[in-house]
Amino acid sequence: MNIRMSPNIALRHKEYAAAVDFYTNVIGFENRSSDPDLADFDAEPINLFVLADEEFSGPVLELFVDDLEAARDHLVANGCKVLRWRGKKQDCYIQDPFGVIYNIWEE
Repeated sequence: MNIRMSPNIALRHKEYAAAVDFYTNVIGFENRSSDPDLADFDAEPINLFVLADEEFSGPVLELFVDDLEAARDHLVANGCKVLRWRGKKQDCYIQDPFGVIYNIWEE
């Protein structure tokens, strides 16, 4: 099984506008997105995405995998739990036994 850390981190929060304002005006990151529902900050060496979300609040790291379903099965068999599963090229959130949430993304 090939699992690699992605340079992408999402911040999901119900207070989207306040979060975008903070990362733009307080931290000083450049928002590369013109999408009103998604901020894409250049936070070299990572990409920080801010999205509105009523269900999740906080950071979501991302893991790249070669086989989405096999990765899910492997992680669940080793103590992780599925929080949201929408399939390939969509949100597939898994929480590890230590509380960290990852989006599993098949390349």
